[in-house]
Amino acid sequence: MKNKSKQSTTVFITGANGGMGLETTKILFEKGYGTIILACRTEEKAKGAKDKILLEAVNNNGADALKTYGGFDMNAPQSIEKAVSALPSDQKIDVVFLQSGGVIFGKDFEYIHWKGKKIEKTIFQNVIGGYIVLQNLKRRNLLSENFRVIYAGGEGARGIPGMMDKPTFNSPKVLRDYIEGNLKGQKYHDMNAMGTSKLMSALLVAKLAQEAQQGEEYIWFTPGLTYGTNGLATKPAFERWFLENVGFNIMKWLGMAQSPFQAAEKYVSAIDGLRGENGDILGSPEKKTLGATVDQKPMNSAFTDQNLIDEFYSIVQEVYPELEVIR
Repeated sequence: MKNKSKQSTTVFITGANGGMGLETTKILFEKGYGTIILACRTEEKAKGAKDKILLEAVNNNGADALKTYGGFDMNAPQSIEKAVSALPSDQKIDVVFLQSGGVIFGKDFEYIHWKGKKIEKTIFQNVIGGYIVLQNLKRRNLLSENFRVIYAGGEGARGIPGMMDKPTFNSPKVLRDYIEGNLKGQKYHDMNAMGTSKLMSALLVAKLAQEAQQGEEYIWFTPGLTYGTNGLATKPAFERWFLENVGFNIMKWLGMAQSPFQAAEKYVSAIDGLRGENGDILGSPEKKTLGATVDQKPMNSAFTDQNLIDEFYSIVQEVYPELEVIR
């Protein structure tokens, strides 16, 4: 992918209709990328995003560059399977940007039940849903020979003082018990759950990178804390208003948060192949929510704990085994 021209590159983006996904799509369109696939929860949302991009575009490289698809509900494997089946078989994808998901606000854990498995919902929608998308793209042989997968990370995976505790697991069993809701005394904290889900996506990327074939790249990258995304959509109205209009403005003024456009610029550099290599876990400096991109692995030993990596991957495989490629 790094050696391909932008005009011949195809990028697939989940959640391309809002927040960082939309801003990333806008930038790629302005830069002249050949094909950008907007993979959204509904076709209406995808088409709405396309119309918005075309309306605001300065350098319009043609409406045909934007392909819209619905059905990419990260909590619904059957919907994802159907959605991927609708993609054209002759469109090879060079970059997959998996950034759909969000926080589950509430007082108790929620779970997704799928084929006899019970999985904590934040992890399912932020990690496993994207994996299911990827597996179905592979099944249909829609990925190019040299492809790049970027999982949207988050500083919560190594903890943010005063915001999210560092997620740690003393053993693979504790990790499994947390995910499957069997951990005694388990109490729900929405932001900690979000951080844990981001750690799980890093563990998945680590395993996928270990098994990558020549030319394939799996990268976990967080551009830093970002305001104005859809992550607060399920927050109670007043709390959401306060965070968006007061809390994030204070953090922006303190240099602790950035706009979706600023975050998207960083993601585009990863899509361009200028940031990150296979197996990288990248984000802001330790104890910071923004800053220069640095290796996150020294900040939480869980990132490189092979036992945790293998255990989480085994859970993912139990939920959704690898699919045979259609030739």
